[in-house]
Amino acid sequence: MTAAEFEHLTATEAESLLTQRLRSFLEAGAAPGGALVLAAQVQVTEEAAVALLRQGCSPDLTLRLLFRAS
Repeated sequence: MTAAEFEHLTATEAESLLTQRLRSFLEAGAAPGGALVLAAQVQVTEEAAVALLRQGCSPDLTLRLLFRAS
């Protein structure tokens, strides 16, 4: 999802999306603060971030790798 697409969501849709992303990142092993930062970066795909987190990458490294790949 792009930032522009995210801006077109209703408040309820945005909250639901961010909550789901936060839960996924927490379940994948990210610390709460890192999971929150990742969840807010809606242009980062949830699946790719979860895969990196499960491999032991920190949220910071996950963001750097995914931004570099795009």
